[in-house]
Amino acid sequence: MSISLQTRKRLSPEQSRAAAVTAARDLLTSEGVAAITLKSVAARIGRTHANLLHHFGSVAGLHRALAEDIAHSVAGSITGSIGRMRRGEARLRDVIEGMFDAFIEQGAGELIAWVVLTRQREALEPIVAAIAQVIRDISAPDDPRPLDQATLGLVLLAVGDSLAGSEVARACGLPRSAARDIAVRQVIAVLAGKIGVD
Repeated sequence: MSISLQTRKRLSPEQSRAAAVTAARDLLTSEGVAAITLKSVAARIGRTHANLLHHFGSVAGLHRALAEDIAHSVAGSITGSIGRMRRGEARLRDVIEGMFDAFIEQGAGELIAWVVLTRQREALEPIVAAIAQVIRDISAPDDPRPLDQATLGLVLLAVGDSLAGSEVARACGLPRSAARDIAVRQVIAVLAGKIGVD
């Protein structure tokens, strides 16, 4: 999906930023994070490089805004899945599948890897904050289970799986779903207190 504002109609700063983030998200899923430049995003929305520079300050600022957008979306998907599981409408496997799918389909894993490798770690802050919020959202005050540990393991597995899960599974002679199977067993073990962090 491409966003084009050929008429160059006047947009509010919020509309310009939103259009740019949507275009960046489209580029991420279709061409990869390396394709997200101020110039390429500006071309997609019919704006200038200078206009995007004004709104984001740099391509790192655009990456941070994109990370924030993806983080909210992925976090909402995860908390929604957990809510369905608590109501008996979904299984643990469904929650994990949804999380792994979100990291792949929304490009979260690739974006995380890119900002780390290009030393833009500050762009990870929205993702870190979203993960912390998910833990707060799913934790009941009287629940003694280590949901933080389960979330840590799941996120790290989902990131790795989104980046090279297919290739590593093939190298190990395992089906593509193997990392998800491991994630289910790991979460069950962590929540049962069979795996702990000292």
